[in-house]
Amino acid sequence: MRELFKDKVFLRNITGLALPIMLNELINSLINIMDTFMTGKLGAESVTAVGLSNQIFFLFNLCCFGICSGATIFMAQYWGSRDIKGVRRVLGMAAMLVECCAVIFFIGARLFPREILSIYSKDIDVIDLGESYITIVSFSYLIMAFVNVVNVSLKAIGKAAQPMITTFIALITNVILNYIFIFEMGLGVKGAALGTIGARSLELIVQLTLVFGRKLPIVGNIKDYFVIDRSFIKKYLAVAFPVFLNEFFWALGTTGYNVAYKYSGTIAQAAVQVSSSVQNLFAVAGMGVGAACGIILSNALGAKDRERAIDYSKKGKKLSILFSIVSGSILALSAPLIVSFFDIHDLGRKYALYMLYVVAVGIIVKNINYINIVGILRSGGDTLAGLILDMASVWFIGIPMAFLGSMILGLPIYITFTMVYFEEVIKMIFSEARVLKLKWANTII
Repeated sequence: MRELFKDKVFLRNITGLALPIMLNELINSLINIMDTFMTGKLGAESVTAVGLSNQIFFLFNLCCFGICSGATIFMAQYWGSRDIKGVRRVLGMAAMLVECCAVIFFIGARLFPREILSIYSKDIDVIDLGESYITIVSFSYLIMAFVNVVNVSLKAIGKAAQPMITTFIALITNVILNYIFIFEMGLGVKGAALGTIGARSLELIVQLTLVFGRKLPIVGNIKDYFVIDRSFIKKYLAVAFPVFLNEFFWALGTTGYNVAYKYSGTIAQAAVQVSSSVQNLFAVAGMGVGAACGIILSNALGAKDRERAIDYSKKGKKLSILFSIVSGSILALSAPLIVSFFDIHDLGRKYALYMLYVVAVGIIVKNINYINIVGILRSGGDTLAGLILDMASVWFIGIPMAFLGSMILGLPIYITFTMVYFEEVIKMIFSEARVLKLKWANTII
């Protein structure tokens, strides 16, 4: 750990990226939790309906993240070799792919909302409320797809502070609009959906205004974004497609947990939504370091400096563990206060509290997996290994545990939740072994 703090160059590079990324992820999590928190004032059915509807956004967002993560590997390596046109070419391809993904999810949410929600809940009141929310909020998918592409391209070229600023603007807007629509106008969950659309629309407008106004390197001629090069497309898809599959099937598996949790009842599901939202808030430190580590490793590999990339991977992991310990400790101490803010059943608060204690311990393991797979393995294109690790742990350990505890054994939700976390422990063992083999440290451009 002493070597970590002696390397001033590494600390300057990673904190310059990690801190804005952490704050950006924190703010993003706050935007997502605002709908859950503010609709929580309307009762357990409303908070469950919004939480389950946001499982669709969660699945969509991780599909976008998969596409954008694949793009980030190339953009960061191109930026490391100072190939600006390469960065723009990848940005254009990623933009087309995420918008296609957004259209698919938009159509599904608009045409089959009840069918989708019935997968996650048996409660008709929850499904009715969820339908009114998801059919409106689905318009934000089309906006967020493009926001995500612009944000990751800015992070890849070292401009991580700008997405943080625009996301903060979105958070403030979301809180204000939610209050107006939900409480002042009495629109309930529909108001939460309208607030999200308004906030995300403003975020996109401000982001594009700053990008073009500051004439950042990602701005170029239209033809720069749509260069047809078969050899490049083949190379891009070989690296990026496993990342997309990784995020899609991991997200699908994670939403599958909620299918299992419905057998524990609406109160238990409300507690899960609360604990999951809070978990996202406290995981941002480790995720920020992991994402920043991935960018600086890709920059180093793009500059063909393999030894520096390997050295930085070790230091990045130490920093992630340190941040995770601090985050977990804060969560454990503040958990009783946090759950008191949510207007759900007393039993639901009790369940949520126990689950947050599990998160406080498990967040260290979770963040080690994040930096191993997203920060290290992906930086050099070892994306197939990440796909196998995530899919195997979720589908062969996590989901069976969820159904075993909730549907078959009928255990309290916090015990089932703990059983599911076991998949992170198994994944950590295998991801560590893969990282140590150093097969990931490749220049792919």
